[in-house]
Amino acid sequence: MARGFVAAGLVVLGNVYDQLSRTRPGTVRRLAGGRQAEQARAETEQRLRNIVLAYEAATTSLTLRLLSVEDVCSGGGGWTFTAEGAYKVSCTLYVTAYYSVRGDMGAALSEILAAGDRPGSPMPFGGTALPPDPRETGQLLAAGQSLAWDTPRRAVEELRPCLRRRNEPPVYRCLREPAELTVSAVRQTYGTVLQLGLNPVVYFRVGR
Repeated sequence: MARGFVAAGLVVLGNVYDQLSRTRPGTVRRLAGGRQAEQARAETEQRLRNIVLAYEAATTSLTLRLLSVEDVCSGGGGWTFTAEGAYKVSCTLYVTAYYSVRGDMGAALSEILAAGDRPGSPMPFGGTALPPDPRETGQLLAAGQSLAWDTPRRAVEELRPCLRRRNEPPVYRCLREPAELTVSAVRQTYGTVLQLGLNPVVYFRVGR
């Protein structure tokens, strides 16, 4: 019985610690809405948008059809407190773009690889070997970016729903540009879809 009391006590203490160590929602909102966070948010989002636009500008095969931007700020701490969670607030941007492909997928990839070889290019696929059969491969990976495209065996996946039902800036923001367009609709209207995934970017963090 004594062990049962000890276990119950530990659970209670854990719950108290969890509540006390978590960053309060009001603090998360205040820090995420501060000038430093707003500036970092704007600069980072613009940089990522410029990468998305660079693919369209550097090729004749790609046309940007759909863009997803998700901005999430969360508090740290809690029962699972670790070195990785040792922050008051952390803000991350997630950006994914979808293009229609004009003509042959292999030709489009050749354009992307050639553009990546140019000095200062934000497209990191320069020097990457072209897949022997782009119709079968369906994916390329490079530093901080990934490409996926429709193949006979596997289509590019639909956008996942926003994490929350409504935007609550500066804590949460989810954009779809255009708002009502889907990956399936892009495919039905224009044919082959290519997805550009950019690695999530932590643009603002306040330590404890």
